[in-house]
Amino acid sequence: MRHFCARALLVLMGACAADGALALDAAGAKPVIDKFLASQREPQTSADAVQHVIADLNADGKPDIVLMWNVLGPTYFHPKLTLFLDQGRSYRVLTTDLNGQTERLSVKGSDITVDTLTLGPNDARCCPTRKTRMHFRWQGGKLVVLR
Repeated sequence: MRHFCARALLVLMGACAADGALALDAAGAKPVIDKFLASQREPQTSADAVQHVIADLNADGKPDIVLMWNVLGPTYFHPKLTLFLDQGRSYRVLTTDLNGQTERLSVKGSDITVDTLTLGPNDARCCPTRKTRMHFRWQGGKLVVLR
């Protein structure tokens, strides 16, 4: 009976640890994101978060953060996508450029989709109307652009 109770306790602890591995929430991600964005600011620019998603991109049981953000200058913006891959005590951080005005970020497994607006043939620079979708996949330790 004692052996059985010890085994049941270990199984329960393992189940709790597995659930806790994905327990990072918006409040837990905020300091990570804020610190990163502060490090990206340069004179006369700001770095502002647009949207983030918490997901396990590399299927290691640890919560990763996918951040869509903008570098904002006096007369321009540059949209970016950054992955924060949980390495235990720190994050591996990878950033890539996006095209257009970002609208929505979604993550399913290792697949990342970014909905954007880009300039159509008759659009003024201020006002893109063409809906586009960018697809990425975390695969083999790299962020791959899917066509």
